[in-house]
Amino acid sequence: MSLPEGQGILQFQLPSFPPERIYHARRAHRKSRHGCSKCKQRRVKCDESKPHCLRCQKLNLDCSYEPNSSSSSSSSTDPEKTMTRFLTSSPDSRAYNLAQDAVGAQLHDLLQLPQSASPSLRVEALHHFYGFSDPALGPQAPQAEYQRRVIQLGFESPYLMHAIIAFASSHLRYTTPGKHRTYAVTETHHWQEAITQYARELRTIGPHNMDGLFGACLLLTVCSFELDRYDPRTSFVFASSQQQTATALTWLTLQVGLRRLLAATVPWQRGSMWWDVFMASAAQYRGVFDVEEDPTGRKLAGTEGWGFDPALAELCGIHAGSTPANNVYYEPVRILSGLMRLPGGIRSFGAYAGWMGRLEPAFFERLVRKEVAALVVLKGWLVLLGSVDLWWIGVRVRSEVQAINWFLEGIEGDGDGVDG
Repeated sequence: MSLPEGQGILQFQLPSFPPERIYHARRAHRKSRHGCSKCKQRRVKCDESKPHCLRCQKLNLDCSYEPNSSSSSSSSTDPEKTMTRFLTSSPDSRAYNLAQDAVGAQLHDLLQLPQSASPSLRVEALHHFYGFSDPALGPQAPQAEYQRRVIQLGFESPYLMHAIIAFASSHLRYTTPGKHRTYAVTETHHWQEAITQYARELRTIGPHNMDGLFGACLLLTVCSFELDRYDPRTSFVFASSQQQTATALTWLTLQVGLRRLLAATVPWQRGSMWWDVFMASAAQYRGVFDVEEDPTGRKLAGTEGWGFDPALAELCGIHAGSTPANNVYYEPVRILSGLMRLPGGIRSFGAYAGWMGRLEPAFFERLVRKEVAALVVLKGWLVLLGSVDLWWIGVRVRSEVQAINWFLEGIEGDGDGVDG
């Protein structure tokens, strides 16, 4: 059994950024517990080749290995133990202060940051990521363990570490208005690096990097959806050309790419750290996303009548003879109708997010053409999503819903009397 399609979100169509220096991500490898002295000093992974490791050979460094020592002395130079102390310590504790320089140096080397880059902001973001919860990262109960494992993966996969820091910096910017600009600059840099490197990593998908790719996919979803300030005039519905409309819809069109990732990783998915998370989500919302089939193979829309919202079905021309093949609105409306029967709020977040992952290109084309039915369906979903009280959702939802209302009313929108 493979992971269900559509339960996650992200496919990159890269925006135009200034040319970046080519970075070759390190391949995944086993943990280094008995590395050479130089690699331990620099807080980097060592392949433990004897008599000289490959990293030291490449950098022309004097490579030597320490003799086996007691566990107490080795623990002081063990990057994994240092990281554990750092993550689990309070920012005002001695353990945190002792570890942050080592962690900062490790991040600096991993991400190849310029000398002028402040390590303290990255260290703060990494610590912050471990300490807060968000349903985008999985169920709340095991979330701390997943975040610890994601951080471990991040130190082997620079694109994932960039995504972690971008995600955490975004939340810090949201919760600390006084340092908005400082965090925004850090977030933007790591967001761009994460996109560029993630897209490059997608060229070779395998069991060695699938967990990192899944983690980055979930984190970058937030960055693409979040809207910094309320402004309905920037909505796709007011774009003057189809090309501009498609660009302004990036926050939604970026959300469907997990299908590609899922399809490419089917043979190895049972070994994924995310397997239980995806399976639990699929089981919880199976009645919304899945359909039964009659003996002829025709899909049935539900057990109670069609299961469609009557008003949406009428607007979208869905009737007894409609199928996904002859009506592009069939699946979006069928699933949305099921979502409308769920309790609103955070309990249904996983199902709401899953709707994005099920959208097909034909539906996006209707949105680009600004067909009334497509806009009404999208608005219906946005209203449901707006019942979820999450920091990265609210501004986007309010802005897009107001823009769609203005457009459907034939109003260009001067903003008078609008509650932002």
